[in-house]
Amino acid sequence: MFIDRFVRFVPRSGLKKALCSFNKGDYRKACKEFESYLSKSELRDEGQEQEMVRMYMVESYNEYSRELSVEGKFEEAALQLEKAVELQPGYADIHYSLAKFYDRLGRNADSRDCIKRAIEINPNYFKARIMLARNYRSEGNNKLAIEELKTSLSCAPTFFVDQVNELIELIWADTSIEKQDEYFHKLLEERPSSSQVSKQIALQSMQNGDYDYAMAELKKTLSMHPNYPDLHNLLGIAYANKGMIDDALMEFEISLKLHPDYLKAHLNMALTLYEKSAMEESMKHLEKVLKLDPENELAKNLLSELQPALENR
Repeated sequence: MFIDRFVRFVPRSGLKKALCSFNKGDYRKACKEFESYLSKSELRDEGQEQEMVRMYMVESYNEYSRELSVEGKFEEAALQLEKAVELQPGYADIHYSLAKFYDRLGRNADSRDCIKRAIEINPNYFKARIMLARNYRSEGNNKLAIEELKTSLSCAPTFFVDQVNELIELIWADTSIEKQDEYFHKLLEERPSSSQVSKQIALQSMQNGDYDYAMAELKKTLSMHPNYPDLHNLLGIAYANKGMIDDALMEFEISLKLHPDYLKAHLNMALTLYEKSAMEESMKHLEKVLKLDPENELAKNLLSELQPALENR
């Protein structure tokens, strides 16, 4: 299976253990195992970045924080995201999620700092701008709140524009806080998109080994939303696990057309081409990965197998 071939190039048993917990959806355990692996790894390879490890660790921290938030453990949830930010400070969504936990804990200044970092990374982050406006309003700075709401209009989904304008009028007229909060709540309400729901269903199905269901779910969503590279990448993984190599390669290729620097898709393409004995094509994608991330350990391990094979041809 594709995941088994993938794990062949994952170094050290401790990391394999962590990946196994991640794939089973046991994010609390995965976090601990990744941390254990990384601490030992740093002792052996001080300063070496491991993009693949960091990528899965950040995802584990993020998912574990959601589980903790459902239980009302917001301080613990915030702690997990703080670890994620330390590992990968370039994810706007992680900063935004951390800001929400700080907000729940009454840490307004920390929340505001996180929102600003999310906006620095993604200036068109609509919800982050709305949340920043609410933060200013809660501090009594209506002028800055209105300015931020006006700025948010340039990146607001069409169906939110009227609500933002109405909220601006409410704050300008200094109407009741309850009415303003009602609008903020509507604008910030979590509404997972169909693509997000589909992605989660597909991931859970793949974790359970039901690749047929994952493929059906992803194809249904992609028929309506064809421009999501991560969904094409997931579909490629599902195809590969079913032995449908050419279909998998096609999905990885589509993913890369939509997002040329998508590291995961390049890695998956390289691994699939390697298994197909298309060594030179696999090498091209590995070179792209190593250009984007020179210390990617997974790519270097695959490269160490590829180079002798190419030399012996």
